[in-house]
Amino acid sequence: MISWVFFDLGGTLLDESAYHDAIVRAYVDLMNEHSVHVTLDEFLAVRDLLIARLTSPLFVTTCMEFTKDPQVTESIRRDAWARVAGAEVTMQHAFPEAREVLEVVGRHASLGTIANQHPNVRDVLRRDGLESFFRVVVISEERGVAKPDRKLFSLALREAGCKPREAVMVGDRIDNDVEPARALDLRTVLVRNGVFRHQQGIRAGQRPDVEVSNLRDVPHAIDRLARET
Repeated sequence: MISWVFFDLGGTLLDESAYHDAIVRAYVDLMNEHSVHVTLDEFLAVRDLLIARLTSPLFVTTCMEFTKDPQVTESIRRDAWARVAGAEVTMQHAFPEAREVLEVVGRHASLGTIANQHPNVRDVLRRDGLESFFRVVVISEERGVAKPDRKLFSLALREAGCKPREAVMVGDRIDNDVEPARALDLRTVLVRNGVFRHQQGIRAGQRPDVEVSNLRDVPHAIDRLARET
């Protein structure tokens, strides 16, 4: 039986591509301001290589590949996030199919979200008509712990009153969504969408129960997992 389905937000229900691009541009601009000369294409090439390797934290590690200096990297990190402050609302938007998917899945299971986000992502959910679907909302910046830490998943399960095997985690990342959820015995659906679609799992615990190429296929994936219980 599947009683709960938890969704990631950025890259899964929310199109964060513009926000992600803004962060990249901020890093590249700041690196050049610090006389670390790098082009956008060079930064993206290293970022994509690190994505494939499941490297985290992504932006800091990418920056460090060029600066070779932790202090300079930390300064750039702070300034980059200051430059994109507020963009997590203005540059994130629900995918057009998000409401329909939540409506379909929500007919058969309770819905929650487990996400690495700033608290004002709630404004995005409210603005784009998704907020009312969720009975449990677990946001990293509100809880003081972030994925891939399993504690964030455990918090969501506890608030839902749900056994791990009765829950499914839907996300777009192997490192942040699939691996920690599987470690707690949740079942998993990986949406291969957006910038993290080229991540590749190596160990058994990094392989999702079901992979889909777009959000619209998630209800069918949930049905498949329900039939297998």
